[in-house]
Amino acid sequence: MRTKILVAVLVLAVCCAGFLWWQEVSSGNTFGCYTAPVMPDLLPDSGAVQPVDCTQPHEFEVIAILTAAGAEERCRQEAESFLGGPWEQSRTVYALLRNSDPMRGQLLCALAETSSTDERTVGRVDSMEGGMRGDRPLAITCLVSDEDERFLYGDCTQSHAAEFVGVVSPGGDTDIACEEAAAKYVGLPDLQQRADLRVSWVSRENELCLVTEVPDPSGRHDTLRASIKGLGTGPLPR
Repeated sequence: MRTKILVAVLVLAVCCAGFLWWQEVSSGNTFGCYTAPVMPDLLPDSGAVQPVDCTQPHEFEVIAILTAAGAEERCRQEAESFLGGPWEQSRTVYALLRNSDPMRGQLLCALAETSSTDERTVGRVDSMEGGMRGDRPLAITCLVSDEDERFLYGDCTQSHAAEFVGVVSPGGDTDIACEEAAAKYVGLPDLQQRADLRVSWVSRENELCLVTEVPDPSGRHDTLRASIKGLGTGPLPR
């Protein structure tokens, strides 16, 4: 899916998977945070997109004003600079919006935090700036599976089913790249040495490589209790 959003703007394009949102809001200051409550059909409540202080609950943050030339790549670069680390390893999506005041720049670059690999936005009460620095609170680490076989972003100290191990470079072979990333992450020359782990991936702008547990015969999942990074041939932390 492609995201289309109007925030004091007319949407132009989207850089990554997201939601179809068509709302127009007037605001005197295009930088900052915006709230947009989501309905069950993944559309925002009509007329509910509003600018708010970033200390208040919100879903979106406008981080840069751009010109049209090369805007998609520049928005990604702005996202990485704002976050302080690789965007593709973060729990965020970014989008390009057309500015209603062309004297200030033609496009707006906006970020939103997501809760899962299908990129549902979640509310925040602070800025996302620096979210990939230090302890990297916005980084994808461990993932929990649900009854719909989606992966939700979680914490490695809690029960989980999968761990993020790397990103496939553009044009790379997904099978080979993810197998190599998974083996290096676990600390083995080849992950086939373990029958209780397997490799998978999910698609965003690039494929995200995961190491996942193999469900036991009873059908249990999310049984990992700690990270398996560097585990080697040791027992799973269940």
